[in-house]
Amino acid sequence: MSRNYYVLSTGRLKREANTLYLETNEGRRPIPIEDVDSLYAFGELELNTKLLNFLTRSRVPLHVFNYYGYYAGTYCPRDYLHSGFLVVQQADHYREREKRMTLARELVRGAAHSLSRTLAYYQRRREARPDDDDPAEETDMLEDLSDEMEEEQDGFGDLEEASYPAEEAETQDISAEREADSAGLTEGETAERAEDTPEPPDNCDGVDALTMPETFVPAESVQHALDTISSLTERLDAAQTPDELRGLEGKMRLSYYSAWRYILREGEGLDFTRRVRRPPDNIVNALISFGNGLLYAACLTELYRTQLTPTISYLHEPGTRRFSLALDLSEIFKPLIVDRAIFTLLNTRQLQAKHFDKRLNYCYLGEAGRKIFIKAFEEKLQSTLYHRQLKRHVSYQRLIRLECYRLIRHLTDAEPYRAFRAWW
Repeated sequence: MSRNYYVLSTGRLKREANTLYLETNEGRRPIPIEDVDSLYAFGELELNTKLLNFLTRSRVPLHVFNYYGYYAGTYCPRDYLHSGFLVVQQADHYREREKRMTLARELVRGAAHSLSRTLAYYQRRREARPDDDDPAEETDMLEDLSDEMEEEQDGFGDLEEASYPAEEAETQDISAEREADSAGLTEGETAERAEDTPEPPDNCDGVDALTMPETFVPAESVQHALDTISSLTERLDAAQTPDELRGLEGKMRLSYYSAWRYILREGEGLDFTRRVRRPPDNIVNALISFGNGLLYAACLTELYRTQLTPTISYLHEPGTRRFSLALDLSEIFKPLIVDRAIFTLLNTRQLQAKHFDKRLNYCYLGEAGRKIFIKAFEEKLQSTLYHRQLKRHVSYQRLIRLECYRLIRHLTDAEPYRAFRAWW
C-alpha cells in the first residue's frame, strides 16, 4: 500500500540500507521505499546514480519541478510491462485517420462532460443558497488548512506525504513484470525562467491561451456556459481533423473559464475571466498552472503502471519533450480534480493573496501556498467514490488508471473506448 511523497525542502535524497533518507538542515528522515508510489521533488535535491538505480529497481518515478513550481521533467524507471503488440496497435491507431479521430473525438466528449458536470455542480449549489454572498463551497474537501500547513510537522515540514494509501493494484491480465536493471532519464527543459518552463499545455493546441478569438462572447451565466459547451459538443461528429477537435475543445474551455466569475467569491486577484500562461498573470491562473502540472505528473505515473506508450497520443499531437498521452488523459480529469480543489481553497479562503508572489507581469504560488494546494490536491486524488460498474470504492487516482485500461481494451479490439463520465 504505497503513497505519493512531495519533497519541498532543500537537501540530499540518498539510499542507505535499502531505505530512502531525506537529509535537510532540520535533520534526517527515513522513507521506506515500500511506502512510496512516486516522488515529487520541488526543492533543490542532491542525488546520485546509486539512488536512481534504487528507484529503478523499486519502480518509483521521480517528478521534478522547477523553482516556480512547474513541471520540469521525470526520471522514469525502465519499463517493466512490455507489449510490442500494444505498441504496434497504438501506432496503428495514430497513423490511420479514422481510428485516431474515433479516439480523439471520445476524449473531447469526456472532457466536455467533465466541464459540464463541474459547472452544473456549482450551479446547483448556488441555486440552493441564492442569498449567500460567496459561491457555495464543497464540503467533501479538507477543513481550513492554512495555519496547519504553514507549520513544520515533526521537524520535517517540507516533506509532504499522502494521508491515504493508494488503491491496491488492479488484477489485469497483462504480461509478467520483469525486474529492471537499468534506467533512462526523460526530462523537459531545465529552464530558469517561467516562460521557458516546459509546462504541459492546459488548453488545446489550436487556441492561443493569451488571446481570445474576436468572435468569443464570455458566458453571461453558468447556464450560458453550459449551453455553449453542449452546442459545441454537438459539432464534434462533423469535425474532420484533430485540429478541428482541439479547436472545439479550446472554445469549450474559453466559455468554461469565463463562467468562473460566477463560482469564485469576490476578492483580491479573483477577477478571473480568461486563461493566461507563461507566465500566469493572477492568482487563479497561477493555481491552474500549478495544479495542471501536478495532474500531468500523476497521469504519467499511472501510464507507467500500464503497457501504454505515453508518447503516442490521439488528441494532442505527439511531439518532443512531452508525454502527450498524459495530456490526453488529463483533459478529462482537470475539472474534477484540479479545478474543484481551486474552487474550495479560494472560496474557503484557505489560499489568499499573501500566499502568492506577484511582480510586474506575473504571479506565482509561494512555498506556504504550495503546501496548502498539494495537501488539498492529494486529498482529492486519494478520496474515494463508489464505482457503479466495479461495485466497489475507488480513488480518483485509480480512475486515471482505469482510463488507461479502457484505452488498452479499445486498442486490442476488446471493446470500444468510452471516456470516463462523472455521474455525481
